[in-house]
Amino acid sequence: MTRAGGTRAALLEAALAVFNERTYGDTPVAMVADRAGVSVGTLYRYFPSKEALGNAVYRLWKQTLVERLAAEHVADASSENIFAAMFRTFIGFAADHPEAFAFLELQQHESYIDVDSRDVSASVDELAVEFVRSGQKAGEIRAGDPHMLLALVYGAMVGLVKARRAGLRLGDDDLAVALAGCWALLDRPRPAE
Repeated sequence: MTRAGGTRAALLEAALAVFNERTYGDTPVAMVADRAGVSVGTLYRYFPSKEALGNAVYRLWKQTLVERLAAEHVADASSENIFAAMFRTFIGFAADHPEAFAFLELQQHESYIDVDSRDVSASVDELAVEFVRSGQKAGEIRAGDPHMLLALVYGAMVGLVKARRAGLRLGDDDLAVALAGCWALLDRPRPAE
């Protein structure tokens, strides 16, 4: 990695750490520069504003999540199997990158997020909405507004990760129960016999 690439990466890493310690809104740029071991002037050579830095961190990790979800996509599988792969990927991302997950999903970004960051975020949403619509067409996912159904599932998954961060121990059996519970929110009800 070049020195410039190393400095940029160090700044992104430092920003993620400090944003998680203090939140984005409560983080002075000087603290990020100090954590990265550079001057504030150096930080501003790479990122012209705190907003640009925050957006770069946001896009880096949101794009990483999108790429992981896309890589784990299961073609020609049932909606339940596709959902299981998405669930494991989401939970795995949170376990592998707890600081990135906390920054993306547990902080408010509306005050500074730019169009490019919104586009990356929308790509995750579009992937999920298309999954629900496709499952509804196949008769495998319950009727209802895809955004509403996804909000239910997303809230459950984020809550699970938050509980894990707070100390809840989740073994493979626990995750299997959680997966089944999340899938039940989407699964098309079966007629009573």
